[in-house]
Amino acid sequence: MDERVREVLGDEEAWIVGGAVRDELLGRPVLDLDIACSDPREAALRYARRFGGTAFPLSERHGAWRVAASDADQTVDFTPLPDGILADLASRDFAFNAIAVRVGSGEPCDPYQGRADLAAGVIRAVSDTVFIDDPLRLLRAVRLEDELRFHMDLRTEELLRTSTALVSEPAGERILSELQRLSAAGYR
Repeated sequence: MDERVREVLGDEEAWIVGGAVRDELLGRPVLDLDIACSDPREAALRYARRFGGTAFPLSERHGAWRVAASDADQTVDFTPLPDGILADLASRDFAFNAIAVRVGSGEPCDPYQGRADLAAGVIRAVSDTVFIDDPLRLLRAVRLEDELRFHMDLRTEELLRTSTALVSEPAGERILSELQRLSAAGYR
């Protein structure tokens, strides 16, 4: 999963994070790589030059860059790592998305026991402010419950229910993207 990234980033500190790690652990296809590194812009430009594709800013506010690969349906996102991997993982939504694997060594970092949640089929919020920090996560929790056939733990479900008034705050295209991935059962 990280050979191309390692080739581009060499020995610099970089981590594969989020859904890519989750999907790899679940044996699902990994379509989107998220890489946390020190200089996302430079990493994205080097990746695009080396492997083809187009690098562009994904979020100027967050300093994230994306490479849309020319040879596959994969995207590679590079995000900043200003305060280290533990701070990055603390900002993520659910424990199974707060797992990182160090590029090169394959060293895992799982401070929220996301692997255990994957084994148990549980969706568990990393923090009590998970839905306030990004209200799109309200829909993502439901979509992941549907898509993975997992269930939310009681605390996460309580947090979700008390935050439902925020559901219309994200941009419409982000909401639509989550809703399009729900099955009929997910809507129920």
